[in-house]
Amino acid sequence: MSSPSVIQLSPASAGFIKARTTTLGPWVLGAFLDCILLGVVFCQTYTFFRTNPSAENSLQTFYRWLVIVVVFLSVLKTSQLIGIVWVQNVLQFANPDVARTLVAVAWWQVSVPLMTGVIGALVQSFFCVRFFMLSGRNWMACVPIVAAMCLGLTGVCLSLAAILAGQANAKVRWLLVHLVGVFIADLMITSGTIYSLQKRNSGLERTTQLINRLLRLVFESAFPTTLIAMIDLMLTQTLGVKLLWHLFVNMALGKVYVVSLLYTLNSINEYRVREQTRSISQGQDLYSISGRNTRGHTNVELAARGTAKADHIFVQTQVSTHVSPSSPFSPTQVCFPRPSPSPQ
Repeated sequence: MSSPSVIQLSPASAGFIKARTTTLGPWVLGAFLDCILLGVVFCQTYTFFRTNPSAENSLQTFYRWLVIVVVFLSVLKTSQLIGIVWVQNVLQFANPDVARTLVAVAWWQVSVPLMTGVIGALVQSFFCVRFFMLSGRNWMACVPIVAAMCLGLTGVCLSLAAILAGQANAKVRWLLVHLVGVFIADLMITSGTIYSLQKRNSGLERTTQLINRLLRLVFESAFPTTLIAMIDLMLTQTLGVKLLWHLFVNMALGKVYVVSLLYTLNSINEYRVREQTRSISQGQDLYSISGRNTRGHTNVELAARGTAKADHIFVQTQVSTHVSPSSPFSPTQVCFPRPSPSPQ
């Protein structure tokens, strides 16, 4: 059984130590979770650069650089959290008078929600561009989304200023503005993407299968970020004196955004490769039957290389005409590739 400490602490520092599960716990657990999610980000990043085709247009170049930037910021954010835990629990272990004030005066500790907000806005820009392409380049439909993204960034910046100024009530108020903006942007992007995909469903079997696959991908990539943003929003308004626990969720939100981005890109790349492989296989079978080499014709693709732009769903229909043996015409099979691109 341990004996009570004989170190004399100021009332504020004594309260800080007594409530250490609230004052220190969120930082430690949040840093652990962030490190775990960084491993997921590394695995997804490796898959992206291994399967992603080389950039052939400005949109693909944008995607590649966006991945590089958000992965760099993810590593930077993890390093920031490790530094915070080290300073609080090692360097200032015997000096709680300093450790308890870092959360309000140290810019590198105060700026954790700002890092999350910047990463989230970058990932939302990808999904906004994707929605822009799907909507037929309707920029008016993207204006509310961009406005919500700007509202979220403004809210987190003003929250940072309020913390440094010692205005606790203003901090909570601007955090609310930030998270509302993030949630609205996510909701509009998800609902707009679903509507645009359903609008492009022509009823053909292969097209319907592709649209359903993309709709499932939208839910799988958008639901985790939207749910975590909503939980973070509720925690900031309900925790009261235990407000710091919202940081545990907020720290994970940035990595979940990055995983959502990489998961979407990798899923599209995986489907593209699978369809190209199937196309080659079908072409080989057709060559052995009709004596004609039709490899390279892909039935359904998500912007396959050399066949469509990167911002399109590409549907190609192959029509086969079988000629009777009694016909004077010698070919046994005639193929007419008929491309019908529709915007992603």
